[in-house]
Amino acid sequence: MNDPQVNEKAFLQRASDWPDCPQLSDLSAVTLREITRSEGVDFATALFYDRLRRSALHAPFIERIQSAGVRAGDGGLLPATLVIVPGALYRERPEMGGDGHLVRELAERMGCRCELIPIGSTHGVEANARIVRQWLAACRESAIVLVSLCKGSADVKLALAAPDAAAVFRRVVAWVNVCGTVDGSLAADWVCESGVRAAIFRGLYWWRGRDFRFIESMRHDVGPLASPLRLPDGMRMVSILGFPLRNHLSTRFARFSHGVISRHGPNDGTVLLADALRWPSLVYPVWGADHYLRPENRARELIAAVLEYLSEELSAASEPAPLLADRLS
Repeated sequence: MNDPQVNEKAFLQRASDWPDCPQLSDLSAVTLREITRSEGVDFATALFYDRLRRSALHAPFIERIQSAGVRAGDGGLLPATLVIVPGALYRERPEMGGDGHLVRELAERMGCRCELIPIGSTHGVEANARIVRQWLAACRESAIVLVSLCKGSADVKLALAAPDAAAVFRRVVAWVNVCGTVDGSLAADWVCESGVRAAIFRGLYWWRGRDFRFIESMRHDVGPLASPLRLPDGMRMVSILGFPLRNHLSTRFARFSHGVISRHGPNDGTVLLADALRWPSLVYPVWGADHYLRPENRARELIAAVLEYLSEELSAASEPAPLLADRLS
């Protein structure tokens, strides 16, 4: 059983055959944490992946994305402007993909406009949420599809928590969350829960000219990201999340981060995957992908498929779609 592919098949088959928690509704952050403790994080990841793919809510969406993926690139004009909310360090480290260059390429291919909200590359979520709200309030596009990457999703969530969110987001018809830290990251908690670690990171951030509040604002369910995510009427949300086993993690940092978070349950190295259970979102799980959805071609195909799906849905809609939050209740 040293062949990773054999191990993957074994995990997936065991997850499929496992008699406990037969439905996605049987899983929660607590049960996934308990399964991780008793069966290991890799099995818990495979079980969550299996139940998500078989769920009545998400399975039809997953099938649509897989079908669209076969012909991605032939989609028609998206009846909206794509607006990117980039990830952290998108200016300093564009090679990480947080600058949204894949989305811009796809927008050009689909013949639609594309804009980028110039949030702070190293700002905390409070400052960036204000920028998102100000940009959207000033925007005059008739329909917008937001595409947020990594920490950009946390910035969007906090912007949505403002009292005037319904007015500010009135033109946003859909939100595509790509590996987003919607509820923060337990990696930030790991840093802040130790005085020694916090002091080390404060020093590193000072040396690099960054604000340590960037980390403090990203704590999981603590501070600015503690409130539940709520969407305005008529706004759809779809999420793309990586579901990696430990042997899928290709970098030392990814393996370290995954290990830090794993005691809490399945994760992509940054995002606790159980968070998705409480989002008013359709979810496409990507087996074997980590937080950065490498390789790039894979990310390009998936995002293209999701945009094609939204193009079809938005073009076909003759009246406002029922709230996804209602379908999830």
